[in-house]
Amino acid sequence: MAPTSLLSIVSLALLTLFASSVTSPVNALSIQSDHVVRRHADISHSKRSLKAKKRSNSKRCQAKASSSLSSSKAKATPTTKAAVVATSTHTTTAAAKTTAASSGSSSGSSGSSSGSSSSSSSGSVNLRGKACLAWPNYNYNKLSSWKGSNTGLIYSWDATKVPGAADLGMTYAPMLWGWKNAEDFKAKTVEGYANIALGMNEPNEEGQSNMDAYSGINLWKQYMLPLADKGYTLISPAMSSRPNGKDWVKTFMDNCGDCKVSGIATHWYGTDLEEFKSYVSYWHDTYNLPVYVTEYADQDFNGGPQASMDEIWAFMTGATSWLNSQDWVKAHCWFGAMEGMTNVNPLNKLMNDAGDAPNDLGYYFINN
Repeated sequence: MAPTSLLSIVSLALLTLFASSVTSPVNALSIQSDHVVRRHADISHSKRSLKAKKRSNSKRCQAKASSSLSSSKAKATPTTKAAVVATSTHTTTAAAKTTAASSGSSSGSSGSSSGSSSSSSSGSVNLRGKACLAWPNYNYNKLSSWKGSNTGLIYSWDATKVPGAADLGMTYAPMLWGWKNAEDFKAKTVEGYANIALGMNEPNEEGQSNMDAYSGINLWKQYMLPLADKGYTLISPAMSSRPNGKDWVKTFMDNCGDCKVSGIATHWYGTDLEEFKSYVSYWHDTYNLPVYVTEYADQDFNGGPQASMDEIWAFMTGATSWLNSQDWVKAHCWFGAMEGMTNVNPLNKLMNDAGDAPNDLGYYFINN
């Protein structure tokens, strides 16, 4: 065999071997029917190291699903308005960093308010600000950098307190995530442990706490309702923004009797600010209760383009301004205050790449 022919055969073999060794990227999204199912590991009970936690950051809500979600936002080229807002926002953030560093003990904004309604409350919760941290960062020793001037509520998708939160004036809310953490939740939520508790995490989603409304009522009456007599303000189960969430809550509220629900929790992911406002308003308009937006971000889960950084800044400034102006919105938790964002657009991240402090978007969020 001629040397050149042999060389050609060897080259082809090497190319074939190389191609077979390259793994194609795995899509983290699995489309089922009219919504996206997001695959996450369960962080609800694990107490791993901070590095492992940052890799997971995973007790997440499901996607916003319905055909009502707009996918018209362009990813690559922000509108002139978005660019203008982003420019002014970045400037504001620099000032916010200075403010946070020089006034770590400053009080919250006028958005601080009770988390209960007069008709059904067993107590009230005064938050130092409306900015809320959905916080999966166990063993994290730099929480003080997240205090800002407007951070009030903090929760960790389970019933384990966030170390140091109380010393910073933050209000910890244990969560009855679902049936699997019910006994741990019961053991920890003794009188005086906290003064507010969050209901189940997306029971309308198969990938989350996954139960029908009647099972949810049973769980609530066994583990949440007794807390009302211990001085806790009880916040409803939090739905994903898939359409079945509204039906789930209606069945729950219509059949739970005197379940002492003092606020409505909800999640939302999308790219349309006006749609976000309409969705959040629905919960207050329907149940005449305070609203806690315990997860939200400028994120498309319906196949449309993701937002650019400028567009996320525009959404952030518009959303926080509107939320803070509604006296019935008690807390709102941007996703996410963490280093790893799993399958959420990483531009929504509030933590810097080193994992030791907020980034510019994070500083803006905790100070506005």
